[in-house]
Amino acid sequence: MSRQLFEYYSPDRANIIVESSNDGKDMMMSGLFIQGEVKNQNGRVYPKEEIQTAVESIGKRIQTGETVLGELDHPAELQINLDRVSHMITDMRCEGADGYGKLKILDTPMGKIAEALLKGGAKLGVSSRGSGNVNESGRVSDFDIVTVDIVAQPSAQMPTLKQFTKVYLICVAALRFLKPLVK
Repeated sequence: MSRQLFEYYSPDRANIIVESSNDGKDMMMSGLFIQGEVKNQNGRVYPKEEIQTAVESIGKRIQTGETVLGELDHPAELQINLDRVSHMITDMRCEGADGYGKLKILDTPMGKIAEALLKGGAKLGVSSRGSGNVNESGRVSDFDIVTVDIVAQPSAQMPTLKQFTKVYLICVAALRFLKPLVK
């Protein structure tokens, strides 16, 4: 029987990059969304084939025009709760045994909270949400990914954070500095 699987990836370990669109209207996060072939802090190992299948599943959904939504923090269940949606996944691809992606933060109540936290300097990470089977050694099979959520306390193993917001945060800092000089 399949069980719910939640895997957390910290910004420090997932190289999460936060950036604004060229017009400054949209905020995006990109980086490692799901990691394969290593034991994570939940004691599970996702084989490369499971990661590839999951990433291809999300990619096909996006390519066929489906909106792949995610939430701010994990709910207790697998289905998407529209009142908690904070973002939509716009891209997912495989690089080796890992799945990398990009998400766009939406202008929803939860999206506004995520954006405010990021603008305030919070280091948010991502976490996959899905179901599958786990054997005694922690190896995952039959993984069926639902989405990737934004979370505060993820738990994966990867490199260091490179968090920055192109244009937007630089402009905000410059305006704060220049505002007293303009008066």
